[in-house]
Amino acid sequence: MVTVDKIEIFLADDHAMVREGLAALVEADEGIEVVGQCGDGLKVVSEVLACNPDVVILDITMPGLNGLDICRELVKKCDGISVLVLTMHSNEQFIAQALENGATGYLLKESAAEKLNEAIRRVASGEIFLGPGIPRNVLQRLGQIERDPYQKLSTRERQVLQLIAEGKTNRIVAEVLGLSTKTVDTHRTRLMRKLNIHDQTSLVKFAIRKGIISVGE
Repeated sequence: MVTVDKIEIFLADDHAMVREGLAALVEADEGIEVVGQCGDGLKVVSEVLACNPDVVILDITMPGLNGLDICRELVKKCDGISVLVLTMHSNEQFIAQALENGATGYLLKESAAEKLNEAIRRVASGEIFLGPGIPRNVLQRLGQIERDPYQKLSTRERQVLQLIAEGKTNRIVAEVLGLSTKTVDTHRTRLMRKLNIHDQTSLVKFAIRKGIISVGE
C-alpha cells in the first residue's frame, strides 16, 4: 500500500520515445511521479532496486531479458513493489504468465492514453487491474498453467537463452553478462539439454513462441 502523497513509478520499455510519451502522460497527473526508466532488460532489476518505486510499468518485449522474467525477478527481490505490464501482446498465455510471475496489472498499449493513470493507482493500492480487452476468465487459469521445461531454467540460463536467441555469439553474451566464454558455453549446453533443444533454429523458434523475443528482433 502506498503511503506517500505521490505514487512513484519506474518505466521499463526498450523504446526511448515510448518512455518519453508515457512519462508525459502520467506526469500530467500531479499525484504520479516518474523516478526512473530503463530500456535494457538486464539492468531493470538493479535500477529499480536503486530507486525503490511504488510501481514498475513493464513491457514484455525487452532486450537481454524479457518482461515476463523481469517481473519474476522484481517480485522476488523488491519488497512491496507492484508491477503493471503495459504491452501490445494480448495473448492469454502471456497475460496468465505475467500474473503468475507476480504482476498485479495488465494493460494493452492501445488503451494507455485512457487507462494508464487509473491502472497505476489501482495496482499501487494493492488491487488487480485488467485493462480493456483482457478476458476476466484469465484469472481462473492461475495456478493451472502447465509446467514446461522453461520453468526449470535458472535466471542466468534465461539470460543466456534470450541473448543467443537474439543472435548474439557466445563471446558477445560473455561480454554482456560479464562471464567467461567457457561459462556461457556451459550455460548454453545445460539450458538446451533442459529444453530438449539441439540446434539454434529450434532455440529461436522456442524463444518466439514463448514471447522471449519478437519476430521483429
